[in-house]
Amino acid sequence: MIFGFFRTAELREFADSIVAEYDRLARSTAMRDDSAEKRQQKFGKLSQKVDAYCREHKLNFYKKSKLLYVIEQGLAEKGVAASEITNFLGHLLARGLQKT
Repeated sequence: MIFGFFRTAELREFADSIVAEYDRLARSTAMRDDSAEKRQQKFGKLSQKVDAYCREHKLNFYKKSKLLYVIEQGLAEKGVAASEITNFLGHLLARGLQKT
């Protein structure tokens, strides 16, 4: 049962869905020229989705790290600026990813 500690296939699928959603939100807010407040609200909901997943699946330290890494790499592949990636991941950590 120790190998369950390292199983991340489902987590990777979830992380990929977060990256796709982030990309979609970034494109739609840029296209509509949304205000900073509205953009923050939309990305806040995405952060809440990640928080809920972490609480529901009771991720261990390894899986939390893997989740952040997969999201980071996926956003970088989509061409998201490094500062935006850092801000989003920092927001995830500050919102409670460490609490689960």
